[in-house]
Amino acid sequence: MIKRIIPLFLLSGNRLVKGTNFSSYIDTGDPLSQAKIYDAQGADEIIILDINASKSGKVISSELLRKIASACKLPICAGGGIKTLQDARELFLNGADRVVINTHALLNPDLIKHLADEFGSQAIIVSIDVKKTQQGKYKVYIFSGKVPSEVDIFKHIELCIKLGAGEIMLTSIDKEGTLSGFDIELYKSVRERFDIPLIASGGAGNYEHIATLFEKVDCEACAIGKMLFLRDYDIVRIKSYLIGKAIIVRNS
Repeated sequence: MIKRIIPLFLLSGNRLVKGTNFSSYIDTGDPLSQAKIYDAQGADEIIILDINASKSGKVISSELLRKIASACKLPICAGGGIKTLQDARELFLNGADRVVINTHALLNPDLIKHLADEFGSQAIIVSIDVKKTQQGKYKVYIFSGKVPSEVDIFKHIELCIKLGAGEIMLTSIDKEGTLSGFDIELYKSVRERFDIPLIASGGAGNYEHIATLFEKVDCEACAIGKMLFLRDYDIVRIKSYLIGKAIIVRNS
């Protein structure tokens, strides 16, 4: 299986931000210029998420999306505030190849089915943010990791699959932005139960963290944020390292 390396863009307004455990965000630059860089380096796609959209009742900027899509060849996945077919259609019309839904996938699961029926399952990513409880279970959070739900993570994923999700992006809030490595236990537990394509997100800090994820978990992709934006790593060197570990990636 070819593994995908995906830069994860978090937007606040029209600026990129990075935080730790979904808080303490700092400005990390212009999304358009960064997108051009990762496009040139051979990223497999870019995921762009507006972290304020759902809680403010807005949708990720289609204007910014259009500029990025016009400047880059790589596929673009866009999310933030999508709650209707029209919201998603607007993003597809402005250059998105896939859309990402999170909060409203939980609040209104039928949205997944409506989107999959209209645009195809392959174009729908359901993003799920989880935090580990003191009892060792995983609690699903919505509204950019700010609001806990009582929904069981495995029942949520099962329903998402049933309704037509094409891929799951699963983020550990405990690991996000810490640069301390992925929550391998989390992804193993999901992979043991489901065979839907899986993007692991939260915790990448060095080459070995990514290699360990792919060696221990049969997931399709990893999303990387702070490691790329605030440390001296790039897509070309990440892929070269993985090739050296006999992990199959697309050539940059």
